[in-house]
Amino acid sequence: MKKLTVRCSDEEYKILLEYCAQTNRTQNDVFREIIRKLNKSRARSTGL
Repeated sequence: MKKLTVRCSDEEYKILLEYCAQTNRTQNDVFREIIRKLNKSRARSTGL
């Protein structure tokens, strides 16, 4: 497993924290979901 460090503005971090609280999910879960969605989007656009 790899470790990822993300830099974001205070406002972006606040949005992330609020989203995590609303969905009862961790920041890790949210980022993993985003990455998986990126992969699916890429696969659709390339026909994979």
